[in-house]
Amino acid sequence: MERSDKKKFRPCFLATGVGSLPHTDPKRALALITGSFPRTPFWPQLPKHSVLESMNVQVSPGLPFLKVDESKGEISFDATLDEAKELEKAYSLYLAGDVESYRLPARYAGGFEGMVQQLERRKPALEFFKGQMVGPITFGLATQDGHGKDIIHNDVAFDAIMKGLLLRGRWIIRRMKTVCEEVIFFIDEPGLSGYGSAFFSVDGSTITQRLNEAIEEFQAQGAWVGVHCCGNTDWGLLFNTKADIINFDAWGFFDRLVLYAKAVERFISRGGVLAWGIVPTSEFTGQETVEVLMERLEAGFHDLIDKGIPEKILRERCLLTPS
Repeated sequence: MERSDKKKFRPCFLATGVGSLPHTDPKRALALITGSFPRTPFWPQLPKHSVLESMNVQVSPGLPFLKVDESKGEISFDATLDEAKELEKAYSLYLAGDVESYRLPARYAGGFEGMVQQLERRKPALEFFKGQMVGPITFGLATQDGHGKDIIHNDVAFDAIMKGLLLRGRWIIRRMKTVCEEVIFFIDEPGLSGYGSAFFSVDGSTITQRLNEAIEEFQAQGAWVGVHCCGNTDWGLLFNTKADIINFDAWGFFDRLVLYAKAVERFISRGGVLAWGIVPTSEFTGQETVEVLMERLEAGFHDLIDKGIPEKILRERCLLTPS
């Protein structure tokens, strides 16, 4: 699958969403999205509608070594499974490119199927269709193996799980492309906000390796691939990945990101896009008018321009999202 040259990907202040919405009614969520983003829709994760739509659980059914308690929305390591058979199955499916074995069950993704079906019926003119899935680092730190160790540190099991996650991402992208050729696919990594603390157990080289493995896989499906982190992290680490887009909390953490201006400049110069999370979510007070948001955004632009980043390119390669 081919995609446009990244140098031509110039969103120029188009806006979209980050994924998760607080709705309990999928139809209301879809109406909000299509009304607010008629040309740049995203499909919503709706964890309050169903625990099966929380970001870790949503991608879990059928992954090797894992089982899902659907009544509780909990993932656990199944120590009763035959390791050799799990590995054989996982790698056979991956080598065969069997994405159908990792299709998202509809009950795990009402927001996804609902949006795809709505776009199929209406066939609106779209700039792009945006989707997402939890990233390998966040997922790998959320579940423990049979010895109580974060699954990301169980090299044998996690590599098989990673292959399943890659196939699941491939299936999602291909499904999205049935309604829109231009797909943006975000790898959501909220867990990276803990990077650098004494309690964070994954080193930088592992983060880069696993993220690039996912990024390259999804780019090969013809998607523009972004990495989203809703907190503060080592932004230099993310800018040095192969991501096409970096989505950051511009409302709460721009002062941290601007410290990496040189890394931003290198990222922009290779065709990268900044997705500015300028609309506050958890910090929203009701006082944040359009004028306030524009003022905060412009201040951020000028801080980067003052660091030597060309204004024209910075503005061309800008997406807007919630924080």
